Amino acid sequence: MPIILAQLLLVAIIGYVCGSVPAGDWMGKVLRGKNFDVRDYGSHKTGATNVLRTLGKVPALIVFAFDLSKGIGPVVLALSVPFLYVSGWGPSIAALAALIGHCYPFFIGFKGGRGVSTAAGALLIISPLAFLISGIILFTAIAATRYVSLGSILGCLSAVICGIVFLIISQSNPAFIGRVTLQQVLFIVPGPAFIILLHYDNIGRLLAGKERKIGQKVQVEEEPGTTPTTPTPPTNNSSSKNVQV
Repeated sequence: MPIILAQLLLVAIIGYVCGSVPAGDWMGKVLRGKNFDVRDYGSHKTGATNVLRTLGKVPALIVFAFDLSKGIGPVVLALSVPFLYVSGWGPSIAALAALIGHCYPFFIGFKGGRGVSTAAGALLIISPLAFLISGIILFTAIAATRYVSLGSILGCLSAVICGIVFLIISQSNPAFIGRVTLQQVLFIVPGPAFIILLHYDNIGRLLAGKERKIGQKVQVEEEPGTTPTTPTPPTNNSSSKNVQV
C-alpha cells in the first residue's frame, strides 16, 4: 500500500507541475514585456480564448497547442512508464492533476485558466471517442452562437455523459469501440464537471446576455486600472502679448 500511494503521489506531482506551466501568461510577457499580465484583461484568465482577445490569433493558437500538450504529456507518460501506470489509475490521476495545475498554477500565484484545452488533451488520450463527440459538440456550439464559453460547457457536459454511457455499455460489451474502464471514468466524469463549475461566471453572463463573443477584442494599450485622459484644447487668449521675432 505505501508504494502505491507513493506512485500515485509521484504521478500527481508530475501532472500538476506540467499543468502549472502558464503558457498564456508567458506569451503575454514575451510579446508585451515582463510587467504585462494577460489576467488584467478580458476574462482575467490565462487560456487561449483570453489570449485571442488580448494578443491575437497566432499567440492564441500557440497557447492552445501548448495547453493541449499539458494534458497529453502527463497521461502518455503514465501510460508508458509501468511505475506510473498504477493498475490503470495513473493516467487519470495525471490528467486530473494537470487540469488542477492549469487552473491553479503555482508558478503565477494559483490563478490560471479554466482548463478546457488541457482537459481536452488528456481526454484525447484517455477516450478518443469521447474526445471526438465532445469536440464536435463544442465547435458546433461555438460556430452557431459565437460563444466559446457555451461551447466549452456543452462540450464538457457531453464528455461527462459519454463517460457514464460508455462505462455502462462497456460492462456488457467489452468489444465496444468506445470502451472505458472505471479508472478512466475517474477523469472523464469529474474532470469536465469541474470545468463546468469553473464557468459559473460565464453562465451568469450568458443568462444576462452580457457574455463576450469570439472575436471581440479587449483594449490593452492602456495600463490596467487607468482611464485614458483627453488633452485639454488650447484656449485663445486675446490679451496675450505679441512675441517679437
